[in-house]
Formats: sequence, C-alpha cells, structure tokens
Amino acid sequence: MWRHNGEGRAVRRGREPLRLAITPLIDIVFLLLIFFMLTSRFVAQEGIKVDLPVTEKAHVRGAAEETVLLLRADGTIYFQRRVFTLETLAPEFSRQREILLERPIEIRADRAASVQSMVSLLELLRGLGAKRVTVSTVHQASGPVP
Repeated sequence: MWRHNGEGRAVRRGREPLRLAITPLIDIVFLLLIFFMLTSRFVAQEGIKVDLPVTEKAHVRGAAEETVLLLRADGTIYFQRRVFTLETLAPEFSRQREILLERPIEIRADRAASVQSMVSLLELLRGLGAKRVTVSTVHQASGPVP
C-alpha cells in the first residue's frame, strides 16, 4: 500500500502485522474433545466371555498388576488377546519369563472347564517358576450353586 507524504512523494506503508485469532480454534478443540469423551466406550474386561466359578465367601484381591489367563471350557487359553493351547503357551511364557513371573498370575477359568485343564495349566506355571497364582471366582451371597 502506498500513501503520500506532505512533499508529494509516494511512500510505501508497512504491512499491518497479521493477527491470528486463536480463540475460535481453542473452542473447536474443546468441542472435539467433549465429543470424543462422550462417544467413547471403555471396556473394563476383555471381550472373552468366561463363566467364573461361584464361591460363598468373598475374597479381596491385591492392587498389584496381574497377568491374566482365561481358560475356556473347551481347554483353549487366552493370553494377551491371543489363543493358546498348553503346548503353545509354554514357549510364549519361556520367551517372556522375567516379565510374566515377576507379577502375580490370575487364572479366570470357566466353571465348565475340566479339572484336568486347570491342573495342567497350574502344573505348567509351576514348572516355569510361577510363585503367585490365583484363581478368580464370583461371590454368591447365599444359596446353592446353579
């Protein structure tokens, strides 16, 4: 842009600094944040359905982070969202031995799972050196087990 000074000469006028309005941008970011918070679903447990055995007395678990194994009625074992058998689980635990055996191991076995499957899994864990293994159950206040 040009302007005239008092002597009749044209003098170039400097540009006005560009002003970026950040307020509308912040409003949009907050609206997106609220939208995603309201539409997100958080899953507390893994998506594999296991019908846990029932106990009459409630037990309190510790706050330590546990390694979770899911034992299904057909004998398949789920670990870290992958399917294993006893034969394929042993090499996986051997590879991750230090990490897995430092933490407690929780077995969530289906109530219809065979006792032999549970004993074999416990024997495998014991053979690998696991010291802290728990079996999850569901507390039933009173009445017979269905």
